[in-house]
Amino acid sequence: MAHSYLISSFLAPGLNRRKDGWGGSLENRARLGRQVARAVRDEVGSDAAITAKISVSDGFKGGVTTDEGIEYARLLDADGTLDALQLSGGSSLMNPMYLFRGEAPLAEFAATMPLVVRLGMKTPVGKGFLKSYPFEEAYFREKALRFRAAVSMPLMLLGGINQRATMDQAMADGFDFVAMGRALLREPDLVDRLQSERAVAGVCIHCNRCMPTIYSGTRCPVVTPAPLQL
Repeated sequence: MAHSYLISSFLAPGLNRRKDGWGGSLENRARLGRQVARAVRDEVGSDAAITAKISVSDGFKGGVTTDEGIEYARLLDADGTLDALQLSGGSSLMNPMYLFRGEAPLAEFAATMPLVVRLGMKTPVGKGFLKSYPFEEAYFREKALRFRAAVSMPLMLLGGINQRATMDQAMADGFDFVAMGRALLREPDLVDRLQSERAVAGVCIHCNRCMPTIYSGTRCPVVTPAPLQL
């Protein structure tokens, strides 16, 4: 329900130009996501937890704003179909670096693309697609706190989380979970080591060079895989 994929695109007023009952008002634009959540709940019953990502901000003109994201969260909370919401942001279609933050891996990303796309990425428009944003850990926290104050259902915080102290702060803020991605690509056993107090932080540098690997097997290219022990 985030990142300008189908459900998120219905929610974004700049992408949803429909004039029928699926466009226009927030209630109409939210209808698809709410019906999908209901259909999934009806299918699985109480046998599995159902979570969904929603956006604290899409990061582009015409995208979902924080205020609309909060109203959407309230609707989903009232529906009672989901067990938790993961608070994300950015748009894979319009502004992917709003999610990742830090330096944009332009050269690595271009190398995975067909020639015409590589050439296009050298133009001002292409370079503007992968913007750079300053990185700080838990960069969605301030916006996410507004969601925490608005809904009662469990919430997950994400945003480059890498340190045990940041996780503890998230729990103190009232979040129920934190989500980690890049840090676990670098160190798959990080959570175990944090829990056992063998580490207080991960070593991920958030260089974002893992982003282009989604086309060939998502991984951390900074780490050389250990040889298999046969």
